[in-house]
Amino acid sequence: MNVNPNLCNNELRKAGLLLIKASELGMDLDCFGEIDMNENTGNVYLWCENHQFSLYIDLGSDTIWACWTDFNNGDEVIIDATNESLYSLDDWVRENMDRTQPYDQENEVTL
Repeated sequence: MNVNPNLCNNELRKAGLLLIKASELGMDLDCFGEIDMNENTGNVYLWCENHQFSLYIDLGSDTIWACWTDFNNGDEVIIDATNESLYSLDDWVRENMDRTQPYDQENEVTL
């Protein structure tokens, strides 16, 4: 997990909150990933290739959000992750994937 060394004090504080939440969730962070600040939004985010969602805190609050991105069209779906578990976030990702990706039940494959 790479942490951008140029984060300012408030961004580092938010990075710490994200790491605490990831630890509470039981996320496997032994992976390629990063903690950084999105230059366009000011959001501080934690992304890890072991998980199908990212965690982030926006510029104006300390609320932790989860974001899933549809790789087919780039749409993002966001949920307040404050009271979520890793299991519920994984279910949420699967629901989003099922909703956005056609599935052939007979052959059990995603089209």
